[in-house]
Amino acid sequence: MRIWCVIGVLLCWVSVCVAGDAVSRGADGGDEVLVVVNGKAITYEEIVGGMNLQAEINALRATRRVPPEVTDKDLERQLVHQRLRSVVLGRLLEAEADAIQMNISDTQMRLVLLSERKRLGLREDDEKAWAAHVKQYYGLTPTEYLARRRREMRQQQVLYLMCGHFGPVVPQHPVTVYFSLSVTPRDVREAFEEERKDKRVARNIDFREFRLRYPQETSLENRQKLLRAIEDPEVGVYPRVEKGESLEAACEGLEKLLADSRIPGAKLTLSERRTARDSQELGALQYDMVLSVPATGGISKVGADQETDEEGAQFEVITFVQVFSRQDGDLLSFEDPKVQEGLRRTLYNRRLAENQTKVEQALLKRAALVPEQAFRR
Repeated sequence: MRIWCVIGVLLCWVSVCVAGDAVSRGADGGDEVLVVVNGKAITYEEIVGGMNLQAEINALRATRRVPPEVTDKDLERQLVHQRLRSVVLGRLLEAEADAIQMNISDTQMRLVLLSERKRLGLREDDEKAWAAHVKQYYGLTPTEYLARRRREMRQQQVLYLMCGHFGPVVPQHPVTVYFSLSVTPRDVREAFEEERKDKRVARNIDFREFRLRYPQETSLENRQKLLRAIEDPEVGVYPRVEKGESLEAACEGLEKLLADSRIPGAKLTLSERRTARDSQELGALQYDMVLSVPATGGISKVGADQETDEEGAQFEVITFVQVFSRQDGDLLSFEDPKVQEGLRRTLYNRRLAENQTKVEQALLKRAALVPEQAFRR
């Protein structure tokens, strides 16, 4: 699976231009125009205005093992680029949602916020405690927080629509970018022949699982933060486990990010080491990841999945397994329903990730990036 974050794409945009007389620099450069989206300029101050840059810089140093030769200015630059990408994508998706009149109903929002309150242990009718919570952690009133969450949900829903996750686009929703998404029985059969034909039935599987779950409506910016914490080549969870670190040690930075960012509903689970006798004790995706690892052990590829809790809240999951050992039996049979289901889900989520990259790249080409030297700090 391609992990969904595409770091640095801002520097690769095809359409590059200066916003003419819209660029008006103050003495400190705070009014510099960084990008123009749908004819509207976004300034440096708009990007950093809601950020505590020094706190973010300190967090990077604490969680990502930043070498001392990397200056605060370098880290500020990185943070600005990351946030800029999220803001630009968000505005482009909002424009798409407006064009098709996509609406997130009050009922949907009520269910989302009730779910958040429940996870926090707050009563449904305790408005005072809820107001104190969103003020303390987000600096917002309940009304402002509701508006922000509604906006984030719209962005994610229209992105899924454009990725084909909701099926074929109907005439009533003519989005400007669309990629179809499906997995046919033939696709599953071909994947089996290419990737699983020579694999054997796995038994007595000694393993642990990494599992990060977050609500489907999580903002683009928070998704990118989580994915960077997992995939960063130097300090990400996955590369560190591949190099031999324990899951607990490798996840220290991610756990700090979750604690500091207060991403609603995000939860990290590191399973205890256990032995599954056979595929019946594993989910379809778990078993497919196990099969991707040699019998002598190793780390599976990162997988993605979706799930719904008992109250109907929808979540996305990033997961991988660390296999210490397993016993191989007979050759794997394509007729095994769990084998087919595992492959189907792996293929579907792989294609969903690919479509998301295509959609984001297509949208970002519409933005006009002001040359890099115009906002060098």
